[in-house]
Amino acid sequence: MCLSQSLLILVALALPATAAGPVLVLIGPPSSGKTTQAEILHRDLGMAVISADDLIARNPGRFQRFKNPTLTGVEPRLDPALNALVEKALQNTDLTRGVVLDGYPAAVEQGQYLAGLREKLKLPRALVIHLQIPDAEVVKRLRQKKAVDVDQQLKDYHREFDFAKTYFPETDLQTVDGTKSPDAIAAEIRKLLQARGLMK
Repeated sequence: MCLSQSLLILVALALPATAAGPVLVLIGPPSSGKTTQAEILHRDLGMAVISADDLIARNPGRFQRFKNPTLTGVEPRLDPALNALVEKALQNTDLTRGVVLDGYPAAVEQGQYLAGLREKLKLPRALVIHLQIPDAEVVKRLRQKKAVDVDQQLKDYHREFDFAKTYFPETDLQTVDGTKSPDAIAAEIRKLLQARGLMK
């Protein structure tokens, strides 16, 4: 996920909530376990999960890259077409136990769009969980997955995260040690939710 752009939504998510449960945005370097934690939150707390990758896979015809494979086109995760799909998913999902956004927003326009949805759909202020992992461990995990452009992915992550910390210091951004076991990380996330009165 593109950290700086995803955090653009948070200032706009400061009005009192009325309908939905907690909104969590999971951020971190590539291969930090964001999707794993989203799955645990769904399993243990009943939180809905809206995954950008899942929406793209189920709606390939909506994205420029798939409409014309001969063109490079816009990266699907950055494509504005994802906005309407996320809005529809939010409207059609039971949000009373909260929702985890996995892979969205990942661009400035997406962040602005989600900020607008905040008031429209009465979403509460987002809690952002940063899964922190040392660079060496990130590189190790990516190479085990045979990922390409490993060094560039890491550079992009640091640039975006530094931007986010500088321009959004008021964000409710909490850091969790991403090197721990998935269950230990999940326990820390639950504590953060409990501390804010977002779960019993």
